[in-house]
Amino acid sequence: MRTKVMSPFPKSVYKRNAFLYKILANPKRLEILNILKVHEASVNELAKTLDVSKANMSQHLARLRYARAVLTRRDGLNIYYRITDPRIVEPCRIFKDLWSKSASVVSPL
Repeated sequence: MRTKVMSPFPKSVYKRNAFLYKILANPKRLEILNILKVHEASVNELAKTLDVSKANMSQHLARLRYARAVLTRRDGLNIYYRITDPRIVEPCRIFKDLWSKSASVVSPL
């Protein structure tokens, strides 16, 4: 007789993770997080680096704040952003390595 297969986590964990995955399913937001892994930056600095408007950058950062992926620090008129936990961008490196290893087999999109 077979034993029942158990899920490793409660269903609430999968729901929270799916929410975060939706937030991270945007190339600009992934790039923002990878930049913030190295050093904190202001909206202006990030907008210039990613070549987007400040308004668009603010929208991306608002979503990342809502998902608790970034934290803020105010210095005078400027607000600086930093990543809450550098491990959040590890899948980026892992997938990059997987694509590099399989480049001869599968061409990227």
